[in-house]
Amino acid sequence: MDLPSDAGRLRIERPGVAFQKGLLAPLLLVLILLSPACAELELLTGGTRGGPGPPPSGSLSVSFIDVGQGDSVLVQAGGESYLIDAGRPEEGPNVVDFLRSRGVDSLDGIVVSNPDADHIGGFLDVFDAFPVETVYVSGDPNSTLTYNTFLRGVRDEGAETEVLRTGVLMDWGGVRADVIGPPTEAEGGLFSEINDNSVAILLTYGTARILLAGDAEADEEEYMANGAYTGPLTILKVTHHGSNTSSTPLFLSRFPPKVAVIQCGADNPYGHPTPETLERLQRVGAKVFRNDEDGDVIATIKDQELNVAVTKR
Repeated sequence: MDLPSDAGRLRIERPGVAFQKGLLAPLLLVLILLSPACAELELLTGGTRGGPGPPPSGSLSVSFIDVGQGDSVLVQAGGESYLIDAGRPEEGPNVVDFLRSRGVDSLDGIVVSNPDADHIGGFLDVFDAFPVETVYVSGDPNSTLTYNTFLRGVRDEGAETEVLRTGVLMDWGGVRADVIGPPTEAEGGLFSEINDNSVAILLTYGTARILLAGDAEADEEEYMANGAYTGPLTILKVTHHGSNTSSTPLFLSRFPPKVAVIQCGADNPYGHPTPETLERLQRVGAKVFRNDEDGDVIATIKDQELNVAVTKR
């Protein structure tokens, strides 16, 4: 996508909707026109958009679910639903409730971007709540108790399992889904660190490009930065929760994002996101959203417009 860094009009609405416990309440909405024709910035108040319920037809919806210190991303398009990660075990019911609020009754696929507990722990509740057609993994061997428990859940679910490496191309409800990491065996195989073997998926929908790359750190980021898929992004899920070991200057120079979403928990013991990461994102002009401050972040692309709704539950 040839989208200059100043492309589009950014509109921010602060609806002032009252929060009711147990309900999704839209707190903030950003509208970005994906056409480069206008670079005007305007601040508006009043009105409400976004919120609970299924995404509109003819759209791509990517929801960054607030699971505290962990990852969980729901992708919906063309009547299909895919869940990338499900947070820690205690976040499983939270993920299930969110999926139901978005009209999900089955999952065409789940993706394990990383076998750590903060990515796979909630999947057992997901398996109990929804039929799952395909489970996608990186193939990174991991013998932790949490991962073995997850594998038993996959067997009980009876889902098909597929390994994702660079070069795999999928169609997710009319959205192009390119796997751009980790490396194939022909390219030298997996890295030594689990985080650098995160499944990285680049979604392309019209002119929009969205990169979801789990906990990728410097080695995998360098691999992607030197690959064939570089270019400006509409949305980047910031890798490894905003750790200083990720979002390197090289990576951000090859994949400059218009919007960056950080999945991290409030007062987490790791200091995520680090000031250095936030500074690097600011340097490339990214509008930053954070689960620890904003709650769920729901991005919807329809008719070349990107709406980002921030909601609390």
